[in-house]
Amino acid sequence: MRKKFSILVLFITLSVNYFAQSPLQANAGNNFTLCPGATVTLGSSIPATGGTPPYIFNWSPATGLNTTSVANPTLTVTSGGYYVLEVRDTNDSLAIDSILITVPNLSIYTAGKDTAYCPGNASNIILGNPINSSAPGITFNWSPASGLNNPTAPNPVANPTTSTVYSLTVSNGGCSQQTGTVSVSLLGLSLSVTFKDTTIKEGVTISLHAISPTATSYTWDPQFYFIKYQYTANPDVNPIVSTTYTVTALDENTGCMAMDSVRVRVIPDDELVFYSAFTPNNDGDNDVFYIGNIFKYPNNVLKVYNRYGQLIYTSSGYKNDWDGSYQGNKVPTGTYFYILDSGTDKGKYTGSVTILR
Repeated sequence: MRKKFSILVLFITLSVNYFAQSPLQANAGNNFTLCPGATVTLGSSIPATGGTPPYIFNWSPATGLNTTSVANPTLTVTSGGYYVLEVRDTNDSLAIDSILITVPNLSIYTAGKDTAYCPGNASNIILGNPINSSAPGITFNWSPASGLNNPTAPNPVANPTTSTVYSLTVSNGGCSQQTGTVSVSLLGLSLSVTFKDTTIKEGVTISLHAISPTATSYTWDPQFYFIKYQYTANPDVNPIVSTTYTVTALDENTGCMAMDSVRVRVIPDDELVFYSAFTPNNDGDNDVFYIGNIFKYPNNVLKVYNRYGQLIYTSSGYKNDWDGSYQGNKVPTGTYFYILDSGTDKGKYTGSVTILR
């Protein structure tokens, strides 16, 4: 009897071990490295083992998944991160596994900020984000290529001849992404001289006029050659020979420049030209009594009288230097009368000049 009892106990022990239940396990599958917009099926061919089937599946987060409640959902990639698979069996046992979706972050390599430039200054226009230049393994493609020193550089120099919008496509490990556009606008500065080539007699002074709606400064050349107010839009010129005057306008806000020119032809003449008024306020503008061509009459004698007939100024060899003073004092605003003896057979000239203060 003892022998049979021992055999029966052994049989029972073996039966209990044979019917023991294995623990529930989840299998979320393999990790993936994917491009933005790619699709992939998550999970493995055997997503759960052990426990007591049937199983209930739940994936999280739901971002990009067509469903969260099947063993093998379809993921449309928008960003990387972990996806977690939860498996429950009929006994409400829980098993968890996860996978990592890695997506190359190409969006940080951008086209840069919109900008504008003036012709001649384009070498200062560098496209792209500064981070582009420290991107190992990243390839860049700019379109269109026109106006760029290198369309595959991270930060090319732009020199388009017309306003252009550039598009940047970035690639890495088989992934490509259009990461942005940048506009490079071509600025301009309009400039015109109100009259073109003109002709004057020697000794005559004329005003030139430059017009530009956005210019902040002007420079006329040749400088100091029978020209006054050469840093304004409206200089006075009295050349003694035919001269071409060129104006350069600058818009300091944009750095744009423009140029225009006018030729003043001079007919040789020795006729004296008397200017009827001057404003002696020491501003450098019309401060003296000016007589055109006076330098051709070195033996001249000028006398100026006030309205009472009092002689207030006299000069032998007048050189356009009377500033409207008498004995060191400024004479008042008013009309004064002159007699100019030319010192030649042309005789004397008389007239009036007005002083304005």
